[in-house]
Amino acid sequence: MTLQASFQVELLDWLKSNCLCDPNIMVYGCPWRIQFPFAVWYLWKHRNRVVFKNTTLNMSLHTYCITQSIEYFYCVGEASKDKHYTVAQVRWKKPREGWAKLNTDGASLGNPGRAGGGGVIRDHRGMWMKGFARKIGHATSLLAKFLALRDGLQMALQLGINCLEVELDAKTVVQILLSNSNHIAAYSPLLNDCRYLLSKFQQVTINHAFREVNRCAD
Repeated sequence: MTLQASFQVELLDWLKSNCLCDPNIMVYGCPWRIQFPFAVWYLWKHRNRVVFKNTTLNMSLHTYCITQSIEYFYCVGEASKDKHYTVAQVRWKKPREGWAKLNTDGASLGNPGRAGGGGVIRDHRGMWMKGFARKIGHATSLLAKFLALRDGLQMALQLGINCLEVELDAKTVVQILLSNSNHIAAYSPLLNDCRYLLSKFQQVTINHAFREVNRCAD
């Protein structure tokens, strides 16, 4: 449906056409059928806060809507697919000889909320090389994970590490990093920073790990 045509249909048909549109229609790296209901919902909530609680207008509301819809898409956007579960024993594994391993994690108390991040680098013997933990401030959980990863990559370069294994329990971050998308506006500065830092290593791998494996950083 074109923008002009959207003003000529009934409200219910307009909502259905946007919520049930082609899943391949992407905006900022996220399907429009996901972004649209997020935008409507947050606009409605924001309108109620302004009208009934006399809060100020949020001029960055559109950015927040995009951020939340992207995070939802990468985390649970394919939740409707059938999933098969198996029991597996997991543990942290040493990197190859001559390599180091970086584990990072970030989290927020609320989404967004007070956030922090940290990480640790260990050598091929599993021995501690360096670690960090810091307060991030007010951020979403996904943003905190990206910031922690960037801090960890900078720390690894400062240590002169050439071959690095990166391990995170945030599958969303791994998928975004390995994707070819450059249209995730809400995270593009951090995403570009991380990709640039990764390019500085002679050899680097990025892998998702279970939270139990990432326990030290978690």
